[in-house]
Amino acid sequence: MFLSEVRLVNFRSYCDASVVFGRGLNVVVGPNASGKTNLLEGACFALRGSSPRTRREEKLVAWGRRFTRVSVRMDGVGDRPHTMEVGYSPGEGKRVRWDGLETTALHDLRGRCQAFIFVPESLLLVKGGPARRRAHIDAYAATVETPYAATVRDLQVALRQRNAQLANVRAGAPPATLDPWDAQFARSAIALGRRRSAVVRALGARFAEVAAALAPDGGRFALELVSQLARMDYDESALLERLRARRAADVQRGLTDVGPQRDDLRFVELSETPEGAAGEACRAARGAETAAACGPVGPPPGGRDLRLFGSQGEQRAAVLALLLAEHALAAERTGETGTLFLDDVMSELDDARRRLLVAMLADAGQAIVTTTNLHYFTDEELAAATVIDLPLANGGVSLANDGTGDADVTKDGAGGA
Repeated sequence: MFLSEVRLVNFRSYCDASVVFGRGLNVVVGPNASGKTNLLEGACFALRGSSPRTRREEKLVAWGRRFTRVSVRMDGVGDRPHTMEVGYSPGEGKRVRWDGLETTALHDLRGRCQAFIFVPESLLLVKGGPARRRAHIDAYAATVETPYAATVRDLQVALRQRNAQLANVRAGAPPATLDPWDAQFARSAIALGRRRSAVVRALGARFAEVAAALAPDGGRFALELVSQLARMDYDESALLERLRARRAADVQRGLTDVGPQRDDLRFVELSETPEGAAGEACRAARGAETAAACGPVGPPPGGRDLRLFGSQGEQRAAVLALLLAEHALAAERTGETGTLFLDDVMSELDDARRRLLVAMLADAGQAIVTTTNLHYFTDEELAAATVIDLPLANGGVSLANDGTGDADVTKDGAGGA
């Protein structure tokens, strides 16, 4: 299925506006502050049931309004259209509808129509903390593997129960009362650890290929899961032994310190050859004045963590590569391509990488890309794309040039709540 129309009511800078999208590449063009990012955010809000930019949903409501509502229409080959609608009002909460029927399970909604979005806040996947990266991978994996969400919930329940018993032991309960909670936690932890590791491995090869192509200076890149459980070979007995060895420290802290709740995801530039390390040693030994004789500087052995040492361009390329890898894996696992939403990704790429990215997007099903400048695209690319100009004409009408010379016109809805 693909996104054919979105309507935004009282959403951020939009009062009541509808936009029509086409299959394939869609280019949303407009000056800064014309609502490009808000448009992508609104579409994802309807598809996911949550914003990719903020957890404070009251910020989504247009200034001076009492509620916000976003609805989308999805079309597909050989399938009837589907509609999704998400409404939010401060003090009253959120209501989600699929084909007019209310739903409370957001993971079911996300599994039906997948959305992959790059906005400025997406850089926090690299720059932010491990919890954000774990949450991102788990939310994605739950959409491509039906049992994954249940595995995450099992781990969360087991972790809460063990931590509660740690507090009881610190208050005077016998340490042996932790034994059944250790066993329950170990089973859940290993189950989640194995699933998470498998998903990251499946993404890794796709990520490496795209990241190498899009990174500003080329290179080889890897996506790595950093997990305590990997060092135990995801063995339940080994984890149980470690839990018992650390029991006193866990009781003192009141927290379980070992398990998948400590996992992290690393974006790494790899050393090309072992000579990279030798070159570093050469430069250190010979001094700056003869450094050129030692060859180019490369990443250290084990790789360069882009969170700590990557440039802004490398970090952007890494996040974009992850989203494209997730999109490809989801299509393979579910048969649905989903929609890619990419906000201002062309401005920091050179021309060769822009052409490469557009070629990738042409094979991706549907992609909606925002830009301030159509010169980032060739005439041939624009002729094959749907072009949407912002700000919208007539206060809420999208004029979408589908590349054929005709324009699709969608007027405002009737308005109201």
